[in-house]
Amino acid sequence: MFDTYVGTTSGVYRLTDSSAEPLGLEAERIWAIHAWRDADRLTILAGSYGNGMYRSDDGGRAWEPANAGLTASAFRCIAPDPLNPGAVLAGTEPGRIFRSRDGGRTWQELSGITRIAGHERWFLPYSPRAGAVRNVYAPPDRPGRLFASVEVGGLLRSDDGGETWTCEPVIEDEDIHHITGHPREPDLLYAALGYASLTHREHDGGRRRFGGIARSRDGGKTWQKLETDYTRATLIPPSRPDLIVAGPAPSVGREGRIVVSSNGGGTWEPASGGLETPMPDMVELFVAAPNDTVWAISSGGRLLRADPGAWDWRSALPDSARLDVQSISFVARGA
Repeated sequence: MFDTYVGTTSGVYRLTDSSAEPLGLEAERIWAIHAWRDADRLTILAGSYGNGMYRSDDGGRAWEPANAGLTASAFRCIAPDPLNPGAVLAGTEPGRIFRSRDGGRTWQELSGITRIAGHERWFLPYSPRAGAVRNVYAPPDRPGRLFASVEVGGLLRSDDGGETWTCEPVIEDEDIHHITGHPREPDLLYAALGYASLTHREHDGGRRRFGGIARSRDGGKTWQKLETDYTRATLIPPSRPDLIVAGPAPSVGREGRIVVSSNGGGTWEPASGGLETPMPDMVELFVAAPNDTVWAISSGGRLLRADPGAWDWRSALPDSARLDVQSISFVARGA
């Protein structure tokens, strides 16, 4: 059994089968959330979009700012540090990554990112900030290696645990929305790509086709384009590592669909059962839940879930809830 915590455009909520319990920060847009249980204490980190980080160590009854060491105030992801047990990573706008080793009380910037030549040119079509780190991924059995997606800037890579970084396009694409990989094949990677371009920002003239899904079989050295529609989300379900699910759309933020591949992205099949297709929006993020279901946050703020393989999607929100969901975290229930 597990509890579900969501960040929304009106604060933090805990979901039950019949209700959405408000946990505060109603005036904040919570675009990143991470919760965990330590003995009898439930801690929640809630990253707002513009007003900094908040922390609660009593399950959301009380909140306090947690911005010591932070130089950014708009958050896009918070997750456990895959290379440092007990630590947490946060990705922000502008495109930066911060690490906390004390449960989010204080933070240290991974400053090697700002030593990348040209990082100040990263941009966002919808924000004045210089790029956004949307997620961080560590492949298995590759000590010290981290990847991070930068919208719009490229694919970040570190081979020393985040001390130094490089940033490269995926083929020619620099609008990287998500990076993930296979749980047992460390060099098999998938990148979700958007339409914006850094290099060709002012003079593309429609000559190039960006966006889609790309696959690397050699740890990111070379890539192959598998799909050309704008994509923000991919996932290999932990319970079904033979599958990859994706949410491409021909238009940014709308007319999306959900597709699945059983041959590593060579071919795709519809996986939009229970949904209007094309969707009025598109999938922003897929997240695997502890019970092996797959949950999807849409660009319209919907929260959906389905069983891998069946792909019969349904709302994961209680019928009475009218929430615009932006982020999600699952926590195993205490004994």
